[in-house]
Amino acid sequence: MKTISQIYKDFLDAWSRGDLETMTGYYHDDIVSYPNRAMRPLNGKAAVLEFLAKFGKGMSNPRFEQFLMIESGNTLFIEGTESYSKNGREILVPYAGVVEFKDGKIIAKRDYFDLKSLEKQLAA
Repeated sequence: MKTISQIYKDFLDAWSRGDLETMTGYYHDDIVSYPNRAMRPLNGKAAVLEFLAKFGKGMSNPRFEQFLMIESGNTLFIEGTESYSKNGREILVPYAGVVEFKDGKIIAKRDYFDLKSLEKQLAA
């Protein structure tokens, strides 16, 4: 049986490949996701996918590096970086996140990053 760290790495690998169908399979139907804790929550798989479609427009070559992953029961704490190209710009976002699992699927996801820094990079 895979650990929740491995399930999450598989999820990120699918995202890196642009395989949204596989990526979607890692979400629980009742997922609640905060793309950034300062933003409103997204409730349910459809809302998360709608956000990702909008956010991912113009994005290419997404890469994820995890520096720290700590499991506690069904909860995973991650610290790492997300980088990608978007509209001709190279974007780098350091982040921390908390991911909760139910029945081997992601039921809650909270990401913490500097939203102003991201907006500045996208506008540069």
